[in-house]
Amino acid sequence: MADLIVAGLTVREDDRGRLHFWGEVFNLSEVAKRWVRVTIRLLGEDDMPLMEGMDITALEWTLPGGRNAFHIRFQDPPQGWKSYEITVTGQDHDWNDFSVPQPAPGLLVDRVHYREIGRADLYCGLIGMLSNTGLVPATHVKVAGTLYGPDGSVVGLVSPYLVPRGVFRPGDAMAFELKFYAVGGIVANYQVQTQGRRQASNF
Repeated sequence: MADLIVAGLTVREDDRGRLHFWGEVFNLSEVAKRWVRVTIRLLGEDDMPLMEGMDITALEWTLPGGRNAFHIRFQDPPQGWKSYEITVTGQDHDWNDFSVPQPAPGLLVDRVHYREIGRADLYCGLIGMLSNTGLVPATHVKVAGTLYGPDGSVVGLVSPYLVPRGVFRPGDAMAFELKFYAVGGIVANYQVQTQGRRQASNF
């Protein structure tokens, strides 16, 4: 899609032979996108496809002018791959269609701190507080932590569901920790974002 572009890409093979792609999708349109999907094809000689990997971006919605990180890992990349191609797809989001999930307003992350750990396979962590400052309960609440290198490229991503089975009610707050086991370079900066779905009886 011409209005969804990939930037800040880091490609790195780790000491176990796994191939990692970190990056961000920027939404250049004036329409929010939902379930943005990134597909990476590894190519060999004569641009022949050898392997394909795909994943959705860290958060469910990518807002106009916003960015949404991704991490795609090839556990056992093919020998002899020479290049790659990336495609991005997404759905236009209709704010007035309540038959589909709508974002919950008022979710906030603050008091975020970066911790360098370097113990076993655990490289670093981000700790902070998540709260619902809105007026409606939220479900499917996710927090996404993105790590950036000195040149602004993405070098790490973790995006768990923090309230996977429950409801995050107005006034609720909880501490969180994001643990990074795979990092693609020096960490110079970070960003933490959150999203969740407005609780409703029809979805």
